[in-house]
Amino acid sequence: MVEIAPFKGIMFNLNELKDHGDRLIAPPYDIITEEEQLKYLNLHPHNILHLDWNLNEAGDQDKFSWHQRSGRLLQQWLKEGILTQIEGPAFFYVKTVCHNPITDQSIVRHGFICRMKLVDYEKKSAVKYHEKTFSSHKEERLSLMKATHANLSQVFGFFPDEKRQVFNLINEVTGSAKPEVDLIDYRGFNLKLWVDQDEGRAVRLINFLKDSNIYIADGHHRYETALNYRNYLRAESRYTPGADYVMIYLCSMSDPGLVILPTHRLLNGFNLHSDDILNCLSFYFKINAKPFTRENEPAIKNQFLTKLKKQKNSLGLYLAGRQTYYILKPLKVVWENLAALRVPPELAALDTVILSEIIFKKSLGLTEDKLNNLEVIDYVSNLNQALEKINSQSHKAAFILNPSTIEDILRITEKGLLMPHKSTFFYPKVTTGLVINLLN
Repeated sequence: MVEIAPFKGIMFNLNELKDHGDRLIAPPYDIITEEEQLKYLNLHPHNILHLDWNLNEAGDQDKFSWHQRSGRLLQQWLKEGILTQIEGPAFFYVKTVCHNPITDQSIVRHGFICRMKLVDYEKKSAVKYHEKTFSSHKEERLSLMKATHANLSQVFGFFPDEKRQVFNLINEVTGSAKPEVDLIDYRGFNLKLWVDQDEGRAVRLINFLKDSNIYIADGHHRYETALNYRNYLRAESRYTPGADYVMIYLCSMSDPGLVILPTHRLLNGFNLHSDDILNCLSFYFKINAKPFTRENEPAIKNQFLTKLKKQKNSLGLYLAGRQTYYILKPLKVVWENLAALRVPPELAALDTVILSEIIFKKSLGLTEDKLNNLEVIDYVSNLNQALEKINSQSHKAAFILNPSTIEDILRITEKGLLMPHKSTFFYPKVTTGLVINLLN
């Protein structure tokens, strides 16, 4: 059973949002670079990253010292009226208008922010998860949660709504009422937010979701951190009812604005020469090379991407110092090895598993520790950014993937299995700073 609830959310006061709301919000902290972090911190002294991902200062005792400053700053902003808590519990409806970076067509996504009661991860649980998480992320987020006693950003989940019942319910408000927030954010997206405190509509929304499954799209480590925080308070005899819930953004899995992008892998800190990498891979893959010149590179890249999209389970490869795109088509030995490793067929069908188990582990000899090391394997969703990192030789190889699908996630979660790290990149990302949830 899924238990959602409206809540007395904390928002930037409406004057702040009206005057410079686009400079107060930010991307989820875990998808931005350190350079982008500085950009958002410098946008405005009240940008949400001053709470959610700030910098250490000279004299700090440890790497998490800034968390205590965030806790104090949150209380200061509440006292000064920079942040205000709404009078009564509400659902927060969010409409996002943007462009699909793959098709370049306009998309619209409808969702809402609420509290959801935490349930421990179990195979039969109504809350489904599909990705492995990094322990370092959970350690850092738990420390921040202890200091702020708040959800500063949301978990992102989706649910089945084939008859568009939730969409129609939300549209009762968004289709006619003026939004409390209407701004263009850091990505050029149009964000609109409505605060709905209608008790009758709340009951209908709660009742619809209670018998549904919720699939975590983004923020697996946020959800696990919320569980850890709840357990920590229980162990310390400091339990509060609010800690039983986590703030979550929910959207229908059939919403046309719910898009999954690929997350490409960048290899670094690896001593093999490009020729050696290709030789290692040739035992497991048929390698189709597409060399290019400066003049014909755009056309060759387009051919490469088109062919990659059409060939199921094929992966792309781009190596530093090589003006060549490679397509890696699995040979029979790939499936034999996955079977010998007792990889379930639902996982063996995933490009990310082929990459992790066959290319990284079998072919290139990377250990599990290195697979979990972000200094060895980096993750980039934007294809052009991935290729540029190779061209600049900041990384040695880029493995280009097709995106996972909703169907992939459903198959994996129903079997109680887990995809490798960063197997999905849901788009557009949920904005940080629209609403904060105090855990009291």
